[in-house]
Amino acid sequence: MRTLGLVPARGGSRRIARKNLAEIGGRTLVRRTLQTALDSGALDLVVLSSEDDEILAQAEGLDVVALRRPDELATDRASSYDAAMHALREVEAAGHGPFEALALMQCTTPFAAPEDVAGAIALLDGSGAGSVVTVGRIPDVTHPLKLKRLDGNRLTPYLRDDELTPSHDLPELWSRNGAVYASRRAVLEAGTLVASDALGYPMPEERSLDVNTPLELAFARFLADQRMD
Repeated sequence: MRTLGLVPARGGSRRIARKNLAEIGGRTLVRRTLQTALDSGALDLVVLSSEDDEILAQAEGLDVVALRRPDELATDRASSYDAAMHALREVEAAGHGPFEALALMQCTTPFAAPEDVAGAIALLDGSGAGSVVTVGRIPDVTHPLKLKRLDGNRLTPYLRDDELTPSHDLPELWSRNGAVYASRRAVLEAGTLVASDALGYPMPEERSLDVNTPLELAFARFLADQRMD
């Protein structure tokens, strides 16, 4: 299954200025993701898609196609699907491909490992599913049954009360961690990035951190320093 690896990285960001160029462990988020994609050995071509020259320069020295994205596909309202289809069409028009699948990797999951990318793509290839998405386990403290509303100062359950059920007795739940969204070509051609029959590929907690706020970035840097990553 010929698979295109896509790393979309626009220059703008609402909560962290120039987020995709933030450094963790001496490497930018973009560079870390590109290297992880290459090291997975599961991708036939890796593309960096951006409208930003400084971000596109992160591909220098790597076996990566740096693809300039139109400005209208790099706003905070532009969809990942549109960026994916633009990249797919552009690289195939340039003589690469054709591709049977696309794996989109977000830069905000800095500790994703090559085996996570390879595992997700292997699951897609072997399962017959339309899509595979990497997921991380929801921490007990943010389990939906523990969520509350504040009506004035009155605390009420958001869903239903957990009745102080011990965390280990709550049902195990997962959420998408943003590391990999892998889909077959037919799914993309049907107008969506992820199929309704998507499978989940579990990743461990230590590799599922999603960096979107200054606090999460600071924590990721702390973890990288501890791991000498």
